[in-house]
Amino acid sequence: MKSILQNKKRCYICGLYNPVEEHHIFFGTANRKVSEQQGFKVFLCQEHHRGTLGVHGKLGHNLDLRLKMDAEKKFIAKGNTKEEFISLIGKNYL
Repeated sequence: MKSILQNKKRCYICGLYNPVEEHHIFFGTANRKVSEQQGFKVFLCQEHHRGTLGVHGKLGHNLDLRLKMDAEKKFIAKGNTKEEFISLIGKNYL
């Protein structure tokens, strides 16, 4: 998995090694493809991925937003601009 946020196969949030699942930070058909191309992906344990407080859980909005912000910050830190990010994703999260 290509990720601009991590290089180890462990939960991006808690550090758990097993089991972890791949998460595309930006979803939808077009944004999922951009996530693949740009490395906007992280590994998450099952709880942080699909649990109640996980990005796909009913109380996971804050975590989802945090991952989007982290991805945008890292994209900009790698020498890209906010405008380039917006052209890829369609909006700014910072």
